[in-house]
Amino acid sequence: MAKFLKIVFLFIVFQAEAQSQSNKVLIPYRDKNLWGLSDTLGNIKVKPLYKEIKHFIIDYNNNFASRYVVKSNKTFYVIDQNKKLLLPELNPYDSIYLNKDYPNHFWVFKKGKVGLFHKNKEIIGCLYDKITVSENDSYEVQKGKLSGLINSLGKLIIPIEYVRIRPSWDDEDEKNTKFVWVAKGMLAEKKFYDTRIINKSDAYGADKIYGDVSVSEASSYDYKDVKKKLESKYDVVGEFDKYSKYVYVTLNQKKGVVNLTNQEEMVAPKHDEIKYFSIDKDKYVFLVKSNQKYGLVKEGNQVLLENEFDKIEYDNKTRLYILEKENKKGCIVFNTIYPYIQPKYLSIKSLDGIQITNRWQFGLFEVTTEKGKGIVGENGVEFFKD
Repeated sequence: MAKFLKIVFLFIVFQAEAQSQSNKVLIPYRDKNLWGLSDTLGNIKVKPLYKEIKHFIIDYNNNFASRYVVKSNKTFYVIDQNKKLLLPELNPYDSIYLNKDYPNHFWVFKKGKVGLFHKNKEIIGCLYDKITVSENDSYEVQKGKLSGLINSLGKLIIPIEYVRIRPSWDDEDEKNTKFVWVAKGMLAEKKFYDTRIINKSDAYGADKIYGDVSVSEASSYDYKDVKKKLESKYDVVGEFDKYSKYVYVTLNQKKGVVNLTNQEEMVAPKHDEIKYFSIDKDKYVFLVKSNQKYGLVKEGNQVLLENEFDKIEYDNKTRLYILEKENKKGCIVFNTIYPYIQPKYLSIKSLDGIQITNRWQFGLFEVTTEKGKGIVGENGVEFFKD
């Protein structure tokens, strides 16, 4: 009873937190061929007027400040959740990339080369193959296989002729009032010196919480005694040893799962096929098949999905538990308060989730329909209208 009340309490807290943050988080919303922004419940907050929203990031650590790469006419530009221009519409760039760890840095591309836009100006021109934010508010720039370094003032302080650049780890250099770099060339290393920056400008980020869970170790049991007891009850008992936590059993040609610690049925033997699938809220989840259709059952005989799907599988490419029915796709998310995403899309893939609280990340998915692409939330809300 106490455990049940705890679950109910956590559910209420989750719902309250989700509701309180729903108006702060703005997600790209497509209405036919135009894009705007809505809250997590699908309520429009910015009227659809953009031709495209290419990329976006949302910062949980800064009151959900957001950045969106949008397109109105011919060029992409950057706005925040209040439609404030962060990178002007009139610009020469072919494309723009955002990095969630550096929300005020915009990687800009032109004719296959990358530059950097920061603090309302282009601080690095589109001349390089790669730009990486480094220590001391500096940027490692790369052409081909060789690297150089541009400092916080936009000055090239290490020429592009080295294979590796790093801060010096020497004790004396760390005491130096200047920031010391070590650049390794093909034959030798050389040190370079720059003004030491005390505070980083705008790096942010919190570790994602994916809802990972652990399963407690099974209690010890008498292997031979348990095996004998199960063989007297079931037609077939699968292979197991003293380290196993459960075993597959067959009764009247139907399959199930038994907990080896207490010999109770985790899943009753009434399925044509069964195998381990995942973990949900500290409980084992099994993939079951009956009458050529698939479903999911959690230990305790709790049905998560009825046997109505043509396929249920984990897809390594999308990192999703895909549900397929009549050639349409959806997915199921474990360790969430929401039901599954209905299989009604041509394709589905995961996007970066949004940190809502320090305990919960709201999942987002890019889906494709006959009319185009859209976004679906972990709560099943469709952020588009065909």
